[in-house]
Parts: sequence; C-alpha cells; structure tokens
Amino acid sequence: MKNLKYDYYKVIQQNYGQGYEDASHYVCTSQGFTTELSGKFRETKTGRKIEISLLKADLDEYRFKCPYPTRVIFRKERKTI
Repeated sequence: MKNLKYDYYKVIQQNYGQGYEDASHYVCTSQGFTTELSGKFRETKTGRKIEISLLKADLDEYRFKCPYPTRVIFRKERKTI
C-alpha cells in the first residue's frame, strides 16, 4: 500500500458574523468521499435502504437548528511525520 503525503477532510463551516469558522470535520478520500457512516438510513425509489454518511446527517442538523450560513469545504493537509 502506498503511503500518502496528505490527509483529506470535508469541513462544515458556519459564519457567525466575522467570517467562516470550522464547526466540525470528517475524514474522506482524495476524491472527497466520506468514510464515516451515521447509522441512519434512507429509502430509494426502488425500495432499497442506503446508509447516510455522518457528514450529510450532521449538515442537515446544522442547517435545521442554527440560523447561521453554513457551507462544506474540501481540505487537504500535508501529513506531519
């Protein structure tokens, strides 16, 4: 397995009036797919159940409960060895 130089994250940010600040972050792949699952399911049109990612579940909660503007960004950080 190849050692990667970077860690990849999806970050939920909220703007409280002084610019966007990090609210929470989630580990993801280099293509931006999150790897953590929430345990909640949704049903498709064909009747299959699909597990929702933790990022999607938390983003829905932030947007529902908080009146502040919310966004998701992709962040790439160099690993420290």
